[in-house]
Amino acid sequence: MALPQALLDRILDPAPALLVKFRPESNETPRTIAVEHVPGPKPTEKCRAYLDFLQNHSALHGFLEFFQKHNGLQLCRTLDSKYGEVRPLLELMPLERIQGFTDRYKSGGDRAWTIDLNKSKGLYRSSAPWLAFAEVDSGPMCLTILLEGHHAGSIFFLAPQPQFNILRPIAKDFNALLERIAKDMAAFLRLVRARVTLRGPDGHNYGFAPVAYLRERGTAT
Repeated sequence: MALPQALLDRILDPAPALLVKFRPESNETPRTIAVEHVPGPKPTEKCRAYLDFLQNHSALHGFLEFFQKHNGLQLCRTLDSKYGEVRPLLELMPLERIQGFTDRYKSGGDRAWTIDLNKSKGLYRSSAPWLAFAEVDSGPMCLTILLEGHHAGSIFFLAPQPQFNILRPIAKDFNALLERIAKDMAAFLRLVRARVTLRGPDGHNYGFAPVAYLRERGTAT
């Protein structure tokens, strides 16, 4: 199955930007925030060994096809005033970081509480294997993919205080995830609660929700 061309086109947008609001449904004038997308390089030989290991899971075709070409992806990189540095709103982790990133959410990890304190415990604390492969807005929210079972290959959103039923997948497979992101990137970022963090005149940091995506800081998608 070929990778969705729309997502590949988004990566190549010449001057992307987001329109953001503090309150998405308000009449306030949105701010235009320049962003950039950075695809990862082709995987190294060491990473290819991990890809070969994942080939044992038949539901990961789209996932594997993507990572064979791009070892990770940073979407909507922009200055995060909370950290004082440029960070992506959504990062597909490089292969060499995926297992360590997943371990943070497993029992004993520093982010295990995001699972153990809500209803997603039944999904992730069973015997079915899964990976956390994408970090949302520097965490602790992330995207996961199940490797086996009824939902094998499906993509889930993991959050400590979910605003919708995260026991249902947000995409039936990896390619469907890429298509959903490409179709309306701002809507997807709102779904997973990614926010552009800006410092206000009072010196405090405030999260602004994306309301539209601009391919060239002038043409909304």
